[in-house]
Amino acid sequence: MLTSKLLIFKLGNGKYACNTVCVDRIIKYENLTYLPSTQPTLEGLYNHEGNVIKIYSLAKRLGIESDDDRTHKKIIIVKNNDVLVGIVVDEVLEVFNYNKEDFDKKIDVKNSENLKGLDFKYVKDMILINNEIVIYLSISRIVEMELEEN
Repeated sequence: MLTSKLLIFKLGNGKYACNTVCVDRIIKYENLTYLPSTQPTLEGLYNHEGNVIKIYSLAKRLGIESDDDRTHKKIIIVKNNDVLVGIVVDEVLEVFNYNKEDFDKKIDVKNSENLKGLDFKYVKDMILINNEIVIYLSISRIVEMELEEN
């Protein structure tokens, strides 16, 4: 049985997840250099061990109301096609070890009559973990969209 790991994090009132394979590290939300007149999702630049990394607001990309309080905010540094990019989340909650069979229930987002009309271009799956909906995001699609627009 193949086990994978999901990084579970909070954004607005929801719980989201990404596969830990794409995660390089998690850092505090601090020391960003802000740029005027840039794409609204670009939060700023961060010097990461001599490399300048673009930091994006995941909440703005997904159209989610996010908490302005930066106390618990984290930057998840992800790697996509050898490019490091940071995404801001409200709070990192846990790393969840799972087997696909372990999910309480996988929600069929593509064929559910109740979810018709919703945009799932950044969503891989919706899953129930401990009876809570967790939206499993495609970080590669999100990063590709950010890099195309900036």
